[in-house]
Amino acid sequence: MKYFLPLLTFFLTAASLSAQTLQGNRFHSLSGNLSIALNTTESSLTPQSKYQTYNLGLQYVRGKFIRDNLAQGFGIDLGVGHIRIPATDYSMMSPSVSGYYLIRKYIAPSERVRVFGQLKAGLTYNPQLYDGKIETNIFGASGTAALGLTYFYRKNWALEALANVASLSVTHSRQQGEKVSTDADLSGTFGLSGFQIGVAKYFGSSSSSFEAPPKQSLYVIGQPYVAADLTGYIRSNVTDNKGFSLGVTAARFTSPSLALGIGVYGNYGNSEDFNSVKYSNWGASVRPYAEHYWPVSGKWTVWVNGGASLGYSQNKQEAASGTTFNRTTSTTFSLNPNVRPGIQYQLTPQWAIAAMVGILDFKGFSAKIEEGTTQTSSTKTTTYDITITPTYTLGNSGLSLRYFPGR
Repeated sequence: MKYFLPLLTFFLTAASLSAQTLQGNRFHSLSGNLSIALNTTESSLTPQSKYQTYNLGLQYVRGKFIRDNLAQGFGIDLGVGHIRIPATDYSMMSPSVSGYYLIRKYIAPSERVRVFGQLKAGLTYNPQLYDGKIETNIFGASGTAALGLTYFYRKNWALEALANVASLSVTHSRQQGEKVSTDADLSGTFGLSGFQIGVAKYFGSSSSSFEAPPKQSLYVIGQPYVAADLTGYIRSNVTDNKGFSLGVTAARFTSPSLALGIGVYGNYGNSEDFNSVKYSNWGASVRPYAEHYWPVSGKWTVWVNGGASLGYSQNKQEAASGTTFNRTTSTTFSLNPNVRPGIQYQLTPQWAIAAMVGILDFKGFSAKIEEGTTQTSSTKTTTYDITITPTYTLGNSGLSLRYFPGR
């Protein structure tokens, strides 16, 4: 995460001229975000429990370029969240509305692509409803720094993606009822979160027709490759992280810009936290994937790899103090859709090396069996979970060495 502030500073100070982002031009964008979680837990000590949550958001932004590549504007966000626990007949609905001022700084690494840094500040109203009645009113003010990517698929139409990097907020809550109470809270976050994906329309002068001939792909239909992947990964609840993953993949190009393949991976980790609790984990997975390539310059190519991992993993946690001990073993089966961006350099006609830059994880489905043991008792818990929550982790980066036979 230490790299994001220098990157954001660069985005806010760099300058690059591009037609859609000239002074006087305007833009409108509409984007959304969605997260879902369905959880069922069965325990040897307690009855079956379930909970269901979802969060849906819609964002509209209108802006104008006050200088070349520098825009300001206003936006409005509408959202709704819902939590339901059937066993206790608990149901809570949380709609929200916010308005804000924003400023964006764009750079143009290529004709179709714009990268921007965004700062925004605004106000939010977020009531909480139980059984259809408002019980708590929450008012807030916040400031957020974000990074975004714009891709022009037509002359003035673009797809946009945005993720928050850091935020600072202050909230004031007022609870209704026989006794009215108030509370104030100041909080901040740092890390990629709050992903939004949408579409934008740019208005104004534009000399870019996107008719320039595309760069020649380095690959042809039918070309296969095999690769060895080495990836690090993060376990946020521990220190002394030692996790890594090794994989072997094979793919074939179905077009000069698209390869379809499959990978087999194994992972292992071993660490210990401040309280001398020891953790170990290992696992294996199979991942079919599609990989789309964009030639950049010469031997350089940028790609995006999207797939779904079908995996098995086992995690152990052990704590001991004197004559007492606590040991937990969990076994997890999962189906996990994810996306990896990367950049590749062709060393020779047969060999290439690629850098995998983090991973965008959508969570997916998991079934976990957890067994706990102490000196006096044992428990067994089974949890089924379906979650759709996009999360980008830069720590899960790695290298791929690729061999292209027959070239």
